[in-house]
Amino acid sequence: MKRKLLFPTDFSEMAHNAYRYALHLAEALDTRIDLMSVYHIPVSDASRVGAHQIDEMLRERRSEVMKRLSEWAEEAPSGRIGELRVDYGMFIYQEVIDAARQGGHAMIVMGTKGERAPIEQMLGSVTTHTMMNAPCPVLAIPADARYEPIRHIAYATNFEPSDEQAVEELSALSKSLGAKVHFLHVDTRGDSGITERYAVVENYPLPFSDFSVVSNASASEGIEQFVKEHEIGLLALFLPNRRFWERLFHRSFTKRMAFHSEVPVLVFRE
Repeated sequence: MKRKLLFPTDFSEMAHNAYRYALHLAEALDTRIDLMSVYHIPVSDASRVGAHQIDEMLRERRSEVMKRLSEWAEEAPSGRIGELRVDYGMFIYQEVIDAARQGGHAMIVMGTKGERAPIEQMLGSVTTHTMMNAPCPVLAIPADARYEPIRHIAYATNFEPSDEQAVEELSALSKSLGAKVHFLHVDTRGDSGITERYAVVENYPLPFSDFSVVSNASASEGIEQFVKEHEIGLLALFLPNRRFWERLFHRSFTKRMAFHSEVPVLVFRE
């Protein structure tokens, strides 16, 4: 992998854990990480002082953030950190998206919060908005994840024709990691708990060597079942459009969707 990873941080313990994971991942992919953080002055603080004081506050805040990024960079192995980027902005996710677009990054790696929580709580608004609009895949690292070499990747699919681009990118990633990709579909109409393997799926345009259909009334439980049974180290999803993402959040069975606390989630967008 030649293109770099982008890691945005708010310096929380959750972000620090994800950073440790990202460093191991960068090592496995033989790539570098650009570190970034977004800062702003609270409106309540800015309203109390004059314009010249606001400028001074911004300079001080930027300097503080850069110092902390530098400290984080010192934790990394030599040559593993690329650019240190400090941006001003009120909407963190937009700054992250812009940075990824400008830098041509291969992936954004972010920390998540929550354990076995509804997916909208687990991912949080910043990660959610980033996933919905990022120009590259976004890897969400659960708060208590610990890096282990990724040997098995599950790709959950609904047989979208536009899967092809995501699968190509995922195949390149899996090759770099030396991991096997398992294609997975959850049939919510079948008998719960049954797993069937298919060599060919009619009208699905992509080849694969390992394809399973899990029957479970709950899509999230079906995925979770598969992840546990196959020692999956990374779960990949493809969101073909924003409308699909909105359905994902508002349908009752997917609102319960949660992933094993140690399994990062990689999201591709069309």
